[in-house]
Amino acid sequence: MNLEIISTKYATGYSKGQLVLIHGACMGAWCWSDNFQPWFAAEGYDVHAISLRNHAGSEKKGNLRFKSVTEYVEDLQQVVKSLPGPVFLIGHSMGGFTIQHYLADHDPKVHKAVLLCSSPAQGNLGIIPRLLKDMTLPFLKANLQLSWKPVFKEKANARKVMFSKDFPEEKLEKALAQMQDESFRAFLEMTVLNLPDHRKIKTPLLIVGGEKDYLIPEKATRKMAVLYNTEPHIVTNAPHNVMMEAGWEDVAKKIAAFFQE
Repeated sequence: MNLEIISTKYATGYSKGQLVLIHGACMGAWCWSDNFQPWFAAEGYDVHAISLRNHAGSEKKGNLRFKSVTEYVEDLQQVVKSLPGPVFLIGHSMGGFTIQHYLADHDPKVHKAVLLCSSPAQGNLGIIPRLLKDMTLPFLKANLQLSWKPVFKEKANARKVMFSKDFPEEKLEKALAQMQDESFRAFLEMTVLNLPDHRKIKTPLLIVGGEKDYLIPEKATRKMAVLYNTEPHIVTNAPHNVMMEAGWEDVAKKIAAFFQE
């Protein structure tokens, strides 16, 4: 696949490794550009933010709504194979779910990975009754149209689902202008149909969740952490898109410390 890869190289001396950033549903490589990408490059990493197939500037091939997580895993594999080691991964939401599937076939080149507000290994069936209750009509439209646009196209809904109430209006409008539809098949796979085999993953993981995450509640993140026999880092008052919100630097510092342990 011809994938969009936005790279920022460490400017001074040898880097600490290659860091690959994988976006979540409805987004692209652009979601890392303001905060995580320049910060980790300044910290000594060669940083590569990728857009999965049919997202942002990557090749559009076939119908997005039927793309599978397996195809997204192939995209990640393609990028990791092209890089020298060591490789570190950070995946947000659907990106974290993609990482889990990728690491189920152990890749020794990947030294550590971060699941950031990630779709959980046990699935996320709980999101369905929550969406039905809180935004009944948009969610029903989403299912009828096999499209996520009805859920996030209104600013109020997008803020409720992904952003904090304090996220600046101008930044929200900029993000919404770049957001796109997502694979409905991938949503079903993350919910219940194609869960990763967490027992096969040997790569050290840091699991980060948001206390106020609507899509991936703290309870789901903690349950996933139990599966991986680790203690999650829960960010106080953080919504789903924690890497774009105030307080992102504290999260980045936590991740950088994990990478260097």
